[in-house]
Amino acid sequence: MPHLGRFLEFSVPAPDLPESLDFYLQLGFCEIRVNDIRPQGYTAVTDGQIVIGLHSLGLDEPALTFVRPDLARHALALADAGADIEFQRLGADQFNEAGLRTADGQLLLLLEAPTFSATEVDISPPVIGRCTELVLSCTTAGETSSFFETAGFLGTEGDEDDTVRLAAPGLSITLRPEARRGVTLCFEPSGDWRAQLEIRGIRARPAGRDHLLTAPEGTRLLLTSAS
Repeated sequence: MPHLGRFLEFSVPAPDLPESLDFYLQLGFCEIRVNDIRPQGYTAVTDGQIVIGLHSLGLDEPALTFVRPDLARHALALADAGADIEFQRLGADQFNEAGLRTADGQLLLLLEAPTFSATEVDISPPVIGRCTELVLSCTTAGETSSFFETAGFLGTEGDEDDTVRLAAPGLSITLRPEARRGVTLCFEPSGDWRAQLEIRGIRARPAGRDHLLTAPEGTRLLLTSAS
């Protein structure tokens, strides 16, 4: 199967865009300048490692978003290779994009061009550090792993039993077999991060030996120990 393209952002629906944006800015994420490709209701933030795209319109579920030039030809090649193309909006008079799903149903978005301009300014890490990986909970880890590997990801055994680690430029994913699907962003905070969160009025809930933040739109941020 052809490669998916360059990873762009983790896209999430954010019904209350100002509330979600304020949450990430309080953590120390940096808002980046978006292009005029998207209609109103889109902004993006970054920790210097990953970009989180906040969409108040046009997105119903979280998605991994990639950029692939010449998308019309690429979408045809994906379909010919057996990929499950859920939708495609292609044409000279519109912004080209397509959607497909992994074997486990995770939505992947493919865009012809980026929706924001990369910043050349050095970005300080947020209070919770930078994102280290995305954990993708899935019921069919084997099939999902095969899907990503045929799309150009490098697969290795994960740190825990039954997990698989997948790597591509700009993106690290751990597949974890679980009955409930979902994506969790992992961070390794350091220093006095607990006190800094308390000052900001942000509460991290214990999750085993780790801690969990839930953004207003529902995105899960897992704060893990470096050990």
